[in-house]
Amino acid sequence: MAVKTIETAPSPKQDARTTRWAAHREQVRADFVAAAIRTFDRIGPTATLDDICAEVGVKKPKLYRFFGDKNDLYRAILDTLMDDLWDRLAPTVNLADDSARALTFRAVGEYADAVAEHPNVFHFLASGQYGSVTGDGDHPLRMARGNAERAAELAEDVLEDAVGDPAHLQMLIYTIFGMAASAADWWIRTDRPANDAFTRDEFVEALGRSVLGVITANLNPSVTFDPDEPLHLAFTRTDR
Repeated sequence: MAVKTIETAPSPKQDARTTRWAAHREQVRADFVAAAIRTFDRIGPTATLDDICAEVGVKKPKLYRFFGDKNDLYRAILDTLMDDLWDRLAPTVNLADDSARALTFRAVGEYADAVAEHPNVFHFLASGQYGSVTGDGDHPLRMARGNAERAAELAEDVLEDAVGDPAHLQMLIYTIFGMAASAADWWIRTDRPANDAFTRDEFVEALGRSVLGVITANLNPSVTFDPDEPLHLAFTRTDR
């Protein structure tokens, strides 16, 4: 019996112009984000789209060719800052040997350094000014959501059994990220600058202890936690 050969249509070649445009679009978006961060750093959290466009040297219509609206730009700023934070943290982490305490305080330290480098940007993103400018009332949750999910994926193998179930683990991670965002907003607040009283190291110490406390408070009752052990050994079940 002859086997019928099914002929498939050749895959269409990707249009080189489309590829170039996509790369150009991403580069222009990145340039706008970098300019926005510089503008907030220089002017403060009240910087406007006009200020950002002036930094780039273009008019607002060009910005709207590459961003759907101002919220799209501000979300891109947030994504960039969070990606940079993860990139800074990743090379410093040794999940096999570092203690849970060391990992916690290293993560909080990198976060504090990022906030200290761009306080006006973080203040804009974490405060009510973002909502008043964009009308986006969901922004505090959005700030935490993507990074909380990323952290939950990293912590799942270690923490899921210790906490109890995926829902409790997600709530724990969201609680930590929400606390970190609120603490940073308090630290850099312009109307009452807490960093006049709290140094960077004091901020890291207080937030790091708070993170460890939240983890401890949310553990399964049958689990003990030794933060000075490597992460994979820090949690021990007592009912086995």
